[in-house]
Amino acid sequence: MTEFKLADGLLDNTRVIAGRYIAHVAVPCRALEEAARWYSEVLGAQPVRILKDRVTFSFGGVLQLVCHLERRATEVNPRAYPRHFGLTFLQNDDFSRMRDHVESLGIKFLVRPVVRFRETPHEHQSFMIADPSGNVVEFKCYVRPENSY
Repeated sequence: MTEFKLADGLLDNTRVIAGRYIAHVAVPCRALEEAARWYSEVLGAQPVRILKDRVTFSFGGVLQLVCHLERRATEVNPRAYPRHFGLTFLQNDDFSRMRDHVESLGIKFLVRPVVRFRETPHEHQSFMIADPSGNVVEFKCYVRPENSY
């Protein structure tokens, strides 16, 4: 597999090893190199382990994302709900940088950037995109980070 250039400045991929745990998500992908290129070059995730049947990423340092090779399981017409995963940014600048980067690449939004639950404690910005295998990735940022859970 070739080397991939990370999308610059989008995610802090410093692996968190001092805490008690990190989140782990596994998704199917139709081609490992395609997944590795998309997650690293489009979203800035750091490939940390590449095996013959999977590629593992540090996704912002807080999520271990594993793309498993499974040609049969890819979604031709992805839908935003119910199945998706993503990152919740704690700083609006980081959210805006990711949104602007995705827009600059011409990636189609499954859910265009929107403010949800306006004028409530749970108000946040959100958008969703799909990877080449149809896995849906959501990015969001709450007005009040303490309400992110």
